[in-house]
Amino acid sequence: MEAKILNELNRGKYVSGEAVSARLGLTRSAVWKNIGALRRQGFVIEASTRRGYRLVDTPDKLLPALLQPLLKGAPIAGPVIHFQKTGSTAGEARLLVEAGSPEGTIVAAEAQTKGRGRMGRKWITPAGDAIALSVILYPSISPSQAPLLGLATALAARQAVSSVVEKETGVAAAIDLKWPNDIYLAGRKVGGVLVEMSAELDRVRWVIDSIGLNVNNDFAGSPLEKEATSLSSFWDRRFGRLELAAAVLKELGRAYARIRNGRGLAAVAREFEKHDLLKGRRVAVSAPEGAVEGTVAGVDSEGRLLLRLPGGGVRALFSGEVSVRRP
Repeated sequence: MEAKILNELNRGKYVSGEAVSARLGLTRSAVWKNIGALRRQGFVIEASTRRGYRLVDTPDKLLPALLQPLLKGAPIAGPVIHFQKTGSTAGEARLLVEAGSPEGTIVAAEAQTKGRGRMGRKWITPAGDAIALSVILYPSISPSQAPLLGLATALAARQAVSSVVEKETGVAAAIDLKWPNDIYLAGRKVGGVLVEMSAELDRVRWVIDSIGLNVNNDFAGSPLEKEATSLSSFWDRRFGRLELAAAVLKELGRAYARIRNGRGLAAVAREFEKHDLLKGRRVAVSAPEGAVEGTVAGVDSEGRLLLRLPGGGVRALFSGEVSVRRP
């Protein structure tokens, strides 16, 4: 209902409460209450006894009333579940899966206090500065193909960031990816992807696909200053989180539409290799089966990292923590 009222107010001029009531089939009191709720969320709405209501400004928040209309007709279009503050969007998504939420459900948060990256690392989302999204998916793929969904998500986020930055600045963004799920800008981390799933032996039951992006964060003076960056820090300007989140979800939807039934997966690894900053570099990998060193040869058709070993041969790794060795 809030989205419908916003649509009435988006006419750019005053509209009477009586007219809104008539068009939406609400009482004047219900319109007033919904406008009060919108104001508490950060919308600036003017009210005039004679002229009615007028929308003056909207907050840069990932609110359902703002985000969901931007996704109309997209493969992933919601519903959007929004939190002002939560432990993690992935945690909320798991609860929604248990409650039977449909595929395409999006969980968005303005702030996260217990967000997680790979290897159990913390991913803190300061209020109003970053993007934190999780999407519920029910793909008809095998568990061995799930890593490719993570690569496809990283590619989708990369494309969205590149498109929005070029649109806003007129400059092409050099966004790199680091296997298996990190997004880099000028050698520092600007985002990441985390794919969690529940699976049986031969099929995936559900996937929670989470994306975090540093948009307007300020890392100056923080312990992460040399490791992380944000779009605003690099280009010295603020970026709209709402537009960027919508772009990410649209790109992810297009990618998922190609691979949801196992088709289009083969192209994911080849495309990821084009942007993987690890290819050709000497690395050390802390893998579940032990530490290993070698030169990255690429990514195979299952999304595994291919490591050319010093003594000859190639080893394929499903997961691991990668650090680059100096020449």
